[in-house]
Amino acid sequence: MIAVFAMLHGVEHTRRNRSKAPSPFFNLPAIAAFAVGFGAAGYPLVSRTRLPSWATLVIAIASGALAISGMITLLARWALRGAGPSSAQSDEIQGQLAVVTRDIAPGSAGEIAYEHLGKQLRIPAFAISERPLSVGAEVVVDRIDGGIAFVEEWSVVEQRL
Repeated sequence: MIAVFAMLHGVEHTRRNRSKAPSPFFNLPAIAAFAVGFGAAGYPLVSRTRLPSWATLVIAIASGALAISGMITLLARWALRGAGPSSAQSDEIQGQLAVVTRDIAPGSAGEIAYEHLGKQLRIPAFAISERPLSVGAEVVVDRIDGGIAFVEEWSVVEQRL
């Protein structure tokens, strides 16, 4: 019931002092996760075993604590899923226009800068062609492999279009 209430009404409405940040451990979803874990372990232990009451209580509390930690871990992984580089991000960057910020010589890495999701990013880069690319040259990202961008001059790409 607590979880359904939190889902329908939200957790912000239940806080009395909204000037402070909410606690990650003492909130409605955490209490609901604890109740589910406590009940899922406690009820079968009480009804189907002959354990002493104190042992059942300890196991049920531990199960509730595990349920809270599992909920917090799952929600944190979901909320922070975009924090690290991924192959999906590499696919989004393919075709991105960038500017050379450190000379790219044939066979050696330079550096490019580009904007992605409102952030200015800089990564090492190799040129696809054998021609050197100087600082300020506009390039297009062909692919990213191992954290290194492989770029081609914008003028060459523009001619193909």
